[in-house]
Amino acid sequence: MATIAIGDLHGNARALDDLLAAVRPELGPGDELVFLGDYLDGWPWVPECVDRILELRASGPCPVVALMGNHEQWMLKSHRNPTAHSWVLGMGGLDTVASYSPEAAAAIASEIDAAGPQIVLGKVPVSYERFFDALPPTHLEFFLALRASHQSPDVLCVHGGSPGGALDAVPDEVFIWGPKEFPDRYDDDQVVVYGHRNNAVLDEAGWPRPRVTRDRAFGIDTIRHGVLTAMRFPDRKVFQSRRY
Repeated sequence: MATIAIGDLHGNARALDDLLAAVRPELGPGDELVFLGDYLDGWPWVPECVDRILELRASGPCPVVALMGNHEQWMLKSHRNPTAHSWVLGMGGLDTVASYSPEAAAAIASEIDAAGPQIVLGKVPVSYERFFDALPPTHLEFFLALRASHQSPDVLCVHGGSPGGALDAVPDEVFIWGPKEFPDRYDDDQVVVYGHRNNAVLDEAGWPRPRVTRDRAFGIDTIRHGVLTAMRFPDRKVFQSRRY
């Protein structure tokens, strides 16, 4: 049995397809495939990324786990509260809205422009329901069901990081965003794989590699360099897409 973790996607379905072509032949019924979150906000193929994950769940040879990233967390805040604008204003969420519905993106942008400074200073609602109504129901269900962490026999899978210690006492927020001192001061015995931090190690040719801290924390967020990375545990084999 192995656990294969896949780093942040940020809408790059081309890199995901390329990576899965290498990973899928390695999967067996006793394995687990874990996505570490941040499916949104970057490249324009967010719906395709979610479709691929749902297809893997339906037809893949092993269980598929999807974790929540900070981008999904802030998106879902806008789903619950139309005056919560951090996702759109702080994370480029309109690009994701446009990937599902250009009309919804244009309408939301117009409302934000019309609100002016009050969009930040006041409690101005925006019709985010235009976006959520445009989502296929299976995609909204996917986002609502995301988990903050996944513990396998070989590795703790999280988006942002872990403080170590008793994990059942750790708030979801910490797993999603990570402690401030993580990973540099992480020294727990629990092996952790994480995304979120865009802290890849670049080799002499500028190619992104996982960041390994004390042989305990493994950062595989390389997608900002156009490369998607997966890592298998316990043998720590690395899979990577070509650059897109």
